[in-house]
Parts: sequence; structure tokens; C-alpha cells
Amino acid sequence: MNSFQEIKEQIDNSKSIIVTAHINPDGDAIGAGLAMTLALKKYGKDVRFVLQDKNPDTTNFLQGIELVEKYDKNKSYENDLTICVDCATKERLGETQSLLENKKSINFDHHISNTLYADLNCVKNISSTSELVYNFLKDSDMELDKSIGEALYTGLVNDTGNFQHDNVTENTFKMAADLKKLGIKNSKIVREFMNTKTLAAIKLMGKAMFDMKFDENKKLAYYFMTREDLDMYNGRKEDTEGIVEKLLSLDKAEVSLFLREDTKGVIKGSMRSKHDIDVNKIAAIFNGGGHTKAAGFTSNFTGDKIIEIVLENL
Repeated sequence: MNSFQEIKEQIDNSKSIIVTAHINPDGDAIGAGLAMTLALKKYGKDVRFVLQDKNPDTTNFLQGIELVEKYDKNKSYENDLTICVDCATKERLGETQSLLENKKSINFDHHISNTLYADLNCVKNISSTSELVYNFLKDSDMELDKSIGEALYTGLVNDTGNFQHDNVTENTFKMAADLKKLGIKNSKIVREFMNTKTLAAIKLMGKAMFDMKFDENKKLAYYFMTREDLDMYNGRKEDTEGIVEKLLSLDKAEVSLFLREDTKGVIKGSMRSKHDIDVNKIAAIFNGGGHTKAAGFTSNFTGDKIIEIVLENL
């Protein structure tokens, strides 16, 4: 892994910077990316935050969220440095991977499946990319303010499940405590980001819980949401957040699998586990990845075939 000092030197030597993150960005991607963008602006750099997909509505409360730009393939981007956050592979950047061509690049990530695709790679198996970005900003003596703190705290809440998961360490709590000094309110972040749902999201969660299945032998709780299911409630991809975690809450479940048909023939899979089952290895079968207890993938197999393969490998 490249040192914070090497990364800071590259940033100092760059004139125009673009920050980007993975497709269908979650709270950690937005939190880490927005915090980096705001901090570098405060530091005096020319910086933009460019994504293939729109930020989730649950992050609209963040100060500075209007800085998020949707990538336009017809535009010319004149940056000399691209900073990727929370993205394990270049391919998961989607259309914005073109922003790495003939540019210096930095990769900030916390996924163990990261392929180290940038010129400088800062990858560490910690709670969130937001925690990694926080550590970098503090080490670089870059000034944090409330808007930067709220972005980082949102990323932390997203990837720790509001401090529920095993990825929470003493340093994670120290980071949260430090951000609290900036005036960050945990209750506000949790209310706005985690506990505010659209009608479609609530109905889709209800349908998933009603129709879920459970394999007693493999202790797998699973559900496949078709495109028709999503369209029935005018749902969006982000309206399915939290389903895979709720499936895992079944008392007898050791693993959960949530499949969502994004387009005809393309299925997005998410997996979670409670104890020692490595879902990252299962996701890798479908060229996906993530963490030991939380991973994802995209597949062209049918839902039934994916479920069959997952059960065979548990």
C-alpha cells in the first residue's frame, strides 16, 4: 500500500482533480467522496465529484451534495488526477473509469477484493472507506469542518450498520468521537440516512419479508426480486436497501442472499453472513467481491441458477 505521504505529494502536484466512486453509490461512497471533495476544496485544490449514477436520495441532506455531477460521456474532462473511493475494481466505476485514462490515479478503498488498479493504492481492511479517508485527511493536517464531518459520519454509519457490525474497532469509535466534536449528531444522521424511507421502499421490504424463503440445511434466507416486483411499486434500486440485512435477522439464518433483477437478464446479488461463513468467496464465483461478511456481485445467470450455485457452495 502506498503511504499517505506519497498520496499527499501526488495531490499537491496536481492542478485539477476529479473524485469518483462505484456505480449505484451507497452512503460510504458518497460520504468518502464528498468529504474528500470538500476537504480538497478547503485545501485550495480545483476538484470535482463526478459519478456515473445519481447519489441516493437519503444523502440529499448532506451539505455540499449539490457538488455531485453526473458523468457525461460527451464532455471533455481536463483533470490530471483521478481519485477513486470505495471501488474494488476499475470496472465497478462504470463509465467514469474513462477518467483514469492518461491521468494519474489514486485508489482509496477498504474492500479485501480490491485489485489495486490505480497508480497509487491506499487499501486497508477497516470499517469503511470513509474511515480511511478520515485517517488520510487527519494525517495530512487537512482541516475538517461540520459538512466534511457529516459526510464521513454518514459513510461510517452506512458500512457499520450504525456500529452494529464486526468491522467496528476502537479506532472507529475514536473517529466517531472526534467527529462529534464538530457538532455532528448521530440522531440526525440515522434519522435522515437510515430511517427515512419512500413508500416504495417500505412496500418492497414488506413484499420481500412475506415472500422470502429459507433453506434449513444451509441456513440461507433468500429472496429474488424481479423487475416486475420493482415496477409494481414504482421502485428504484435504492428502494431495496436494507433487504439483505433484514433477511439475515431471521433467528435461524446464518447467511442471507438478496437478488434483484436490474434489467432483463442482469441480476444484482448481495450477501451477508453472521459468523464464520465467507460470502466474499461465494461472490467471487460470480466475479464479485467485498468483505468476509458482506459481499456483492452481478450475474447473467437466472435467479434460480444463482440460488443453486450459492447453496452448493455453502
